[in-house]
Amino acid sequence: MLDSLSLLEASDGTSSPSTFWPDEGLTWVTEARKYAPGLDSLLRWAFELEASRVAFQTGHPIWIRVHGRNRRATVSTLDEAQIAQIANHLYGADGTARLQGGSDFDVSYEIPIDRSRRLRFRLNATPIRTSRRAGANIVLRPIADLPPSLEAQLAEPAILAAFRPREGMVIVSGGTGSGKSTLIAGMTVAKLQDPYGHHNIAEAAAPVEFLLDRVKSPSSTICQTEIPRDLPSFEAFIRGCMRREPTDIIVGECRDSTTMGASIQAAISGHALTTTIHANDVSLTMQRIASLCAADERDNLITSVAQSLRLIVNQRLAISMDGRRTALREILVFDAPLRTTLLQSSPSDWPTITRRAVHEQGQSYASAIRASLEQGRISEKVAAHERREIG
Repeated sequence: MLDSLSLLEASDGTSSPSTFWPDEGLTWVTEARKYAPGLDSLLRWAFELEASRVAFQTGHPIWIRVHGRNRRATVSTLDEAQIAQIANHLYGADGTARLQGGSDFDVSYEIPIDRSRRLRFRLNATPIRTSRRAGANIVLRPIADLPPSLEAQLAEPAILAAFRPREGMVIVSGGTGSGKSTLIAGMTVAKLQDPYGHHNIAEAAAPVEFLLDRVKSPSSTICQTEIPRDLPSFEAFIRGCMRREPTDIIVGECRDSTTMGASIQAAISGHALTTTIHANDVSLTMQRIASLCAADERDNLITSVAQSLRLIVNQRLAISMDGRRTALREILVFDAPLRTTLLQSSPSDWPTITRRAVHEQGQSYASAIRASLEQGRISEKVAAHERREIG
């Protein structure tokens, strides 16, 4: 008689035998940090399918996500020994010990294809509790070799006009997997390819996704730092930037008050600071910025934010007519009058002020949905769903 988990596995109905990973049965790892035939084969297969997510979990089959839809990739499930092999290969000999000790890890992983090409993945491994035992969840997200251009990403004229200020803050916000890093990478490549740009760009990310030092630039430079492999924190990276005289600083994510404070200081010190924040729209991004300002410095930091903001783009992905995904964006450019209004207002009023400004002088999600529908990028059904999502 099947147990409950077996019944759940047998009834998922998402994959037929012909759609599973064809090399199932290969040894996952034969020599940690050197050779992983099964793991690398699975990741190549998922990359070719344009999967955005590959998930390994103790006691479960492997699942991938292709164009916003989940798909089971293996018939068999992963046991503790296999998860340990994979963790130690991805992170190092203490990968499993780190997970068992109650810590996660964020790193990148590369698979060589030939002498000049590599597949790259960003990954997170997290200890979890399953119905059967303690375990781990390891999620790898493929990274394209180079980002699509801003034109290919259908960046709106407002973005093209405002994404490279001489100084101040540009923020791309949205949920996990909404394409924030890809949009910023597209902006960065555009700067590098500008013959009149003369940018010196310093970027830190956890991990670095697109390796952009290969982009041939006529007038600009870029150096990229991976946190925590190259430096221990974003704060340490920004502190070092102050001694290197970059024109542009990219911080992969403002996730805590320390990073936010250091980023704001960089933005008011004559640099163009670009970063990401997790938030669902422009007004909530403003609320998130204020909440990330440390209490003991809040007044000064809030004033600096009001002075330094130049552009916020909030992005989400919707199913497109070709079954892939397309970006919908809420956009607000912060001109001098709007910055003055923020400076004279309480941070508690910022969400209301920016919500009104989005509708009066920016691009709202309602406008983005309407434009995408008129352009034939999304269907009526998807448009209706996205309207419900934005309320």
